[in-house]
Amino acid sequence: MSELYVIGLGPGDPELITVKGMKILSIADVIFVPYSTGTNRSLSYNIIQIYGKKDAKIVTLGFPMAKEVDEKELEKIGKTICQEKGKVSAFITLGDPTLYSTFFRVKKFLSCFDKIELIPGVSSVTSCASKLELSLALGDDAILITPSSRISLIQEVKNKVESIVVIKGNENLDKIAEILKEGYELFYARRCYLEGEKIIPWDGTFDRDYFSMLIGVKKVER
Repeated sequence: MSELYVIGLGPGDPELITVKGMKILSIADVIFVPYSTGTNRSLSYNIIQIYGKKDAKIVTLGFPMAKEVDEKELEKIGKTICQEKGKVSAFITLGDPTLYSTFFRVKKFLSCFDKIELIPGVSSVTSCASKLELSLALGDDAILITPSSRISLIQEVKNKVESIVVIKGNENLDKIAEILKEGYELFYARRCYLEGEKIIPWDGTFDRDYFSMLIGVKKVER
């Protein structure tokens, strides 16, 4: 029987991985490490060095980070996973595997496994809000989480939700801040719990970093 565990590692701090995720890493025969072909490196590699089984086989998977990816490329990655699998395998991802994870790009090509289980992780959304000591929602409050490419959606729902979290902040943050500045208190966060962390009130500057975000919390009328 072959098992695949998709482990959310959290935002990047080794102390923020879940106990269950840590336990699975310690017994996995094979650990699949996705990375961006644009950077040729994985931000999560140091975490598996700490918690991974010492003789585990590490298989790196180069994922194109384009918005539209050729299905044949994804199928090829799926075949690699199936060929390299162990009795217990782990596929790791920063944050939580249900939020914008590379895993769901290849899931349909992984019928070779008898069991697949997702292990939740701390998301960048909540980790950055925690660094800022912000409440994203109380009571009946609503939250919008959206990539920075969805400007029209942000324009449509502004002032209808109490919090707006704009992720993948390598584009449009200045335009979005202009849309939100009247009704929301704005914060800029980059690489929370990673090297290069920056967390400040929005001042109009941003670094065009994929791992950055704009957080807007509705201003309280006084």
